[in-house]
Amino acid sequence: MVCQLYDIGYPNATLIGVEYMIDAKTFDSIPDRDKPNWQYHKEEISPMRANPIFPLLNDTQQEGWLIKISNSYGKVILNWNPVDKLPVFPSQIQQVQHPFMTNKMVENSTEKHVGSFNQTLDY
Repeated sequence: MVCQLYDIGYPNATLIGVEYMIDAKTFDSIPDRDKPNWQYHKEEISPMRANPIFPLLNDTQQEGWLIKISNSYGKVILNWNPVDKLPVFPSQIQQVQHPFMTNKMVENSTEKHVGSFNQTLDY
């Protein structure tokens, strides 16, 4: 599955990247050198980490999909820094487990790190 990642959850949001999702069996088969680029969704999908939204599904359907994807892995590729007016930031694989990517206490105004967008992802 592929998820689109937007900078905000409103109309006219900017597409800032994609996340490729695979099941646990497929994750086990990828080379060890690439495994750090994938995050386990059971850890990521929790109230203080990520806010997945399925806009075409009702609440019951969304809950079902969250259960299904909780045992999957995702690889996030970001291609647009939302603070830029154009996608001039080089595309990058983002290691979502990094605390500056998933900790809601970190904000763009207080944290600046080269090579990271430093934001909580809403997707």
